[in-house]
Amino acid sequence: MVEDEVVDSLMRIGLSDKESRAYVTILRNGATTIRVVSEEADISKSYAYDIVGKLEERDLIEIDDHVQPTQLRAIPPAEGIDNLVSQLQTVESQLEDLFDSESYEQQKFSIIKSRRTILAQLNKLIDAAESELVLALPASVLHRVEDSLRDAQSRGVFCMLLVTEYDGTSSIDGATASIIQTWSAPAPVTLTVDRGDGIIASADAILNSNSDEYAIYHAEEHIVSSLFDSFIANYWPMGEQVHVGSKSQLPATFTSFRHAVFDATLHLMDGAVVTAEMDIRPTQSNAAFETTTGTIVAVKQSLVRPFSNDFPTQESFVVETSDDTFTVGGSKAFLEDFEARRVVFRSVSDTEQE
Repeated sequence: MVEDEVVDSLMRIGLSDKESRAYVTILRNGATTIRVVSEEADISKSYAYDIVGKLEERDLIEIDDHVQPTQLRAIPPAEGIDNLVSQLQTVESQLEDLFDSESYEQQKFSIIKSRRTILAQLNKLIDAAESELVLALPASVLHRVEDSLRDAQSRGVFCMLLVTEYDGTSSIDGATASIIQTWSAPAPVTLTVDRGDGIIASADAILNSNSDEYAIYHAEEHIVSSLFDSFIANYWPMGEQVHVGSKSQLPATFTSFRHAVFDATLHLMDGAVVTAEMDIRPTQSNAAFETTTGTIVAVKQSLVRPFSNDFPTQESFVVETSDDTFTVGGSKAFLEDFEARRVVFRSVSDTEQE
């Protein structure tokens, strides 16, 4: 049984069934002969010569034909595996030369034509969200994704939800998002998840099963970022804020800078003093991230009303330390002094205890 498992493993890394069985036979017997390999691996003697030749080419065995009968010896397994890895690396280099990377990149874009598939993909991406998601969706189909949204909230995912074509007659569950806004007008269906995946579609594509409209899925970071920028600049400001979730209990760690901005805003609105431990580096640089601690004294944002931003997509902190005041933005910030990768909020009392 053990030998069968070894044979299966060898076949998964490229050896044929006969090659695997012949190799296992040689490993088991130490120095052996073609006759033994033929008998124990159930291979014809003429074919066994071909098999052991291939094993030698793979640098898995050695053939000593200076003695009679010819002796076959396995190279120590660790050395043999190293030889296989080296061969695979050579093949990898050759395959990379042939690989059509442009065609592969195009697979990061896809067109979704049916209403059912669009809804399924929305749920799939929401279910996969780890840190943040932004969604604009008509009120009449909100129930199709509500369970996924609630699950995301229970995982601690920061969610901005804009319910469009809302007539005020239905209630919206506050457990579906961190911030909920409603708007009576139509708007494109928009979803961005963790800054890496996004969907954009006309409202008709998701409202009408017979529509000729379609959705476009993107998995390019810069395109997904553009989708969010369009959403936050053109549609989010039009909404009426109907729900704002609770701020996090401190201490709290954030990998989503947008979530950190939301939390800081709520703490400042309550008059709380919050210190931030941040991994930061100067914007538009490749410098190493360094850990800095300071007090959040102001926030520039258009997530929670009243907005305090100076331009549509601005999300930043003003941080004060004992000898400096500076601004901090999220990944790929360009107007702020620093960009942050990780943020930990603590209350002043927690900081003093440390």
